[in-house]
Amino acid sequence: MLRLPPLYPITDASRPESLSAQIRQLGEAGFPLVQFRGKPLDAQAQWTELRTALAEAAANGGWPMICVNDRADLAILAAREDLTPWGLHLGQEDLPAREAQALPGLAGLHLGASTHEASEWAAVNRACDHAGVGPFRGTPSKADHAEPIGLEGLQAGCAALRAQAIAPIAIGGLTLADAGPCFEAGAESLAMVGEIHRAADPAALGWAIQRERWRVRPPFRPGQGLVLLGGSGGGKTSLGRLLAFRMALPFHDLDAVIEGHAGRAVAELFEARGEAAFRALESELLPGLLAAPAVVALGGGAWEAEANRLAVDASGFAALWLAETPARAWERAGRDPKRPLAQDPAVFMARWRRRMPAWAQADMLLAFGHSSRDLASALLD
Repeated sequence: MLRLPPLYPITDASRPESLSAQIRQLGEAGFPLVQFRGKPLDAQAQWTELRTALAEAAANGGWPMICVNDRADLAILAAREDLTPWGLHLGQEDLPAREAQALPGLAGLHLGASTHEASEWAAVNRACDHAGVGPFRGTPSKADHAEPIGLEGLQAGCAALRAQAIAPIAIGGLTLADAGPCFEAGAESLAMVGEIHRAADPAALGWAIQRERWRVRPPFRPGQGLVLLGGSGGGKTSLGRLLAFRMALPFHDLDAVIEGHAGRAVAELFEARGEAAFRALESELLPGLLAAPAVVALGGGAWEAEANRLAVDASGFAALWLAETPARAWERAGRDPKRPLAQDPAVFMARWRRRMPAWAQADMLLAFGHSSRDLASALLD
C-alpha cells in the first residue's frame, strides 16, 4: 500500500498568503507532501501559483511533493514543462481516474479519489492508490461537503479501502485531538486545511500527529532489524547509532563497511573506480549486514538498486526513510570532501529529486526540525 506522511496539508486560497507561499512554508516546516487546492481562484491564477510552487519544489530537491486537486488540465501543463506533480486528486464528479491516467504526461502520477459512503468505498477506480474518507465532521473550508460520517463511518471506509490496498486518508474538520482515534480507525494519514493553517507552529502539529501514528502503529517491532535510508546529510548515521544503542543491536554504516572492505575512503573509491563500481560493492556487502538483527544506515543512492530493496525485504528488516528536508541536508553535507556527490548544490538537489520516489516506498520518519536524539526517543517511547 502507498506510504503517506501522517499529516497531509492542503492549501487554502482564502488566506492572505499565496498558494505557492503556503506550499513553500509547509515544505520548509518539514512536510514532504502538500495538496494544491486552488478553488475559487480562476484557472490562470491557479496555474501561475501551481507553476511557481512546482518550480520552487523542483529546485529544492523535489520537496515538497505536490498533489493537484481536481485540475487535470493544470497537471498536463506542468508535465509539459518537466514539472510533473506527485499526484492528482479527483472528486466524484471529476474526470475518472483511468481517463486521467491516459492523459499526456500523467501516466506515472499517484491518483487519489474522494469517498463519502459505502457505495463509493467499494467502487474506487483501480487506478487510484489513495482516497479521502469523509467528511469526518462538517468544515467551513468546504461548504458543499457531504453528510459527516463520524468515527464509525471512518472505520468502515478505511477497512473497505485497505482491503483493496488503497491508502485511506481521513478528511473533514479534523484537529490534533482526532489524530489518535482516526489512526485507530484505520486512517493512514490525516488531511487538514483549517487546523494546519491556524497552527502557530505547523511543524509542532506535524510532530505531534506523527507521534500519535507511531503510538497506534509503531513503524517496527521490538528486536526487529532496521534499515535507514535517505539522502546525504539527512542524519541516518547519527540516528542509527542512537537507535542501535537504545535497542542493544549492532550498528552498521554501509559506507564505512565499504571503506573497510576496499581499504580506501568513499571519495577515493569514486575517483579511482567510478560510481558504478561503488554501487556494485553496496549490493555485494549489504546482504551480510542483514543476516542478523541490526541497525543499518545506507548511503543516499543505495535504495535505488532493486537488488538492495529486495535484499532488505527478504531479510524482514523494517525500511525507514529519514525524510529530512533537502535544504537542511545540504547545510550539513554540502561540499564535504568526504561526500563526493555533495559538491554542487544544483546537482545535489537534482539527485535528491530523482531519488525521492524510491525513498518514498518506505515508511517515513519526519524530523520537523528535531534532533536525532528527539527522533530516537520518540520512536522508542
